[in-house]
This record gives sequence, structure tokens and C-alpha cells, in this order.
Amino acid sequence: MPNQKNNNRRDAERRMLPFVIEFVKFSTAFAVVIAVALLTLHVATAAPF
Repeated sequence: MPNQKNNNRRDAERRMLPFVIEFVKFSTAFAVVIAVALLTLHVATAAPF
């Protein structure tokens, strides 16, 4: 019985891995977009007109 529980847990972890990878990729892309937007805003406000 413990072996079956261990297998079920391992299967659940295996199914969770693609979600975690996609979440990390999304979070990284989101942080890059925000950083570029803030940098652009900073450059735009510092530019003399």
C-alpha cells in the first residue's frame, strides 16, 4: 500500500512539473516586460524636449 501512495505522489509531481516550468517562464517574461516598460518610461522622462 505505501508503494502505491508513493507512485501516486510521484505521478502527481510529474504532472505538476510542466505547470511549474510554464509559470516560471511566464513570470520571467512578465518581469522583463515590466522592466523594459519602466526603463523606457525613465528614459522618456529624462529626455530633454
